[in-house]
Amino acid sequence: MKKLLALSFFVALLSGCSSSRLVDEYVNSENPNFQANKVLVVGLTADPVLQRQFEYSLQQAMEKENVIAVKSVDYFESTFSENNQTEENLKNIENELLNAGFDAVLFSKVTGQESKVTIGQSYRNIAKSFESFSDYYNENRPVYGNEQIEDYPVYNTETSLYCLCPGKDRDLIWRGKIDIVNPPGAASTIRDYVKTIVQTLKRNNLLI
Repeated sequence: MKKLLALSFFVALLSGCSSSRLVDEYVNSENPNFQANKVLVVGLTADPVLQRQFEYSLQQAMEKENVIAVKSVDYFESTFSENNQTEENLKNIENELLNAGFDAVLFSKVTGQESKVTIGQSYRNIAKSFESFSDYYNENRPVYGNEQIEDYPVYNTETSLYCLCPGKDRDLIWRGKIDIVNPPGAASTIRDYVKTIVQTLKRNNLLI
């Protein structure tokens, strides 16, 4: 009975784990008192559906923290992430945002993808290298016939918060690298990802 309860607790613990984890971050120490009050949220992706889902989810999460957040898909007639933005265009956009009361812009994008293997698969790979075939097969026969793939995808992302401060040229305030591990689905993945972003910004005292 105790073993069953322990197993149930372990399964529940695993099911509550987030698919997103912060792996690295940079905080600009030259702006220790900056706190974002009105933020333009920009998801840099070629998928318009995912962009809208992400920006909406982050907007809702920030508004719960009493921060005004505006989705780029609603604010601009064309996509803000167009590759042909000139420096003059960016300056004009910055002035427009300043006049509209924005004090920060948050960009988020996927920067890469890699594949990881489970601990069990790693162990079996090592075992195959250091044990004879007959010993390994006889001892692990129940597992050896399992041909299930035991690798999983990891998406590397980067989120940057820029200050729209008068007299400064789009100063980088914070940048975080977040890994999305074996994403279960679009909705829950975005929810976990947004939660990690907001919690990290709050921990660094970057939200008003």
